[in-house]
This record gives sequence, structure tokens and C-alpha cells, in this order.
Amino acid sequence: MTRRSHTNLYRAAALAASMIALTSCAADVPTSESDVAPISAPTTIYEGSYTSAPAEEILGGNTFASPEDADRSDVDSTARVAALMLHSWDTTVDRTETAAAVRAMPLMSDEWAAHQVEPERNASQGEWLEPAVHGAYSVPRAVPAIGDAAQDIDEDKAIRVLDVTWRWVARDETPLEGGGHRQVSVYLEKTDSRWDVVGHQTRDMTASMPGSMTGEGK
Repeated sequence: MTRRSHTNLYRAAALAASMIALTSCAADVPTSESDVAPISAPTTIYEGSYTSAPAEEILGGNTFASPEDADRSDVDSTARVAALMLHSWDTTVDRTETAAAVRAMPLMSDEWAAHQVEPERNASQGEWLEPAVHGAYSVPRAVPAIGDAAQDIDEDKAIRVLDVTWRWVARDETPLEGGGHRQVSVYLEKTDSRWDVVGHQTRDMTASMPGSMTGEGK
């Protein structure tokens, strides 16, 4: 073998050794973050709305009076809230007028609350037809009746008479005519410093109202 052949063989061996060393060093170098495939984030399961329901989807557009609105130590407050609740109807959920009375049961004595049972048919079905088409709810207004109708029979017994008017508000914003007017007598008794509704009566006054009744309840 010539000297040139020995030289070439040596160079080839040295080159091979260098390649092996470089490969070994590369394996020991930590991999940068940019070279790592991203790890997928855990899947989040959506289990409901992250926001409150729109007001129009809540009973009465979130406008109805509730038992908590009444100051039970005050006879006038208890009577007024009861009168408002008795005339707060939502045609999207209420089948009869009595549904409102059922919601007012926390203001009543146990005996009177037991009388609040929905009938098979709605007594005001005809008046509810158009409001129901538009998913409407009532907006009532209650004021003391004119005259000496209110009576304090005893320290723990009272009668309050209120004029209640209402209009209909459509969820699709369709202007609705109509509404109503009733005079409501609320009978109350006081037990343990708290007034309870022990009876109520209504008298329809709609026929005596002038015009189309489009402004009632505002």
C-alpha cells in the first residue's frame, strides 16, 4: 500500500470518528421549547350559560312583585303587595289567573292558602288570547280605593281595599290594547307581629273605565 493510500484511510477514519462524536453531543443538548410539539389543553365541558338569563325569559320579565317585597309588620304594605301579586300573570307559564294567587301563598294564612287551587279552565281565557300569542305578561298598579273602604276592625284585624289596574306587555314588543281594572278587598289578621292575608275578593271595574285602557298600569 502506498503512502498516499495510508493517508486517505487515516483521514476517512478520523472523519467517521468526528461524526460519531458530533452525534453524541447533539443527543445530550436539551431540546428548546420551540422544538417541542405543543400539548393540547384539557377539554373544557360546557355545562350551561355563563351569564344570567335575559330578563325577558324570567317570569314577568323580572318585574313581578314577590312576597319578600312586603313589610309584614305593616298592614298596608302587605295588602298592596298581595293585590299586585294577585294580578301578575305571565301567559308563557300561567294556565289560569289562579297561578298568581298560588305565588302569593306565602303572604296568606295556612287556611286561606289551602283554598288557592287552579281550576280546569281560565275564567279570563278570552281576554288572554291575544296577549298569549305575543308571550305577554301583565304590569299591575295598585292604589288605595277612594273613600272609607279601609277599616281597622281591631288591633289584629283589618280590611284594605285597593284599585288595581293592569296593562299587557308583549315580549315581541307588539303594542297591545286592553288591560283591566278591579277593586280588591284584602282581609288581614295579625299573628306574632306579622300580618297575613286571610281572604280576598275582587270586583271587576273594567266596564267603567273610559277609552281603550291602553295606559293602565304605567
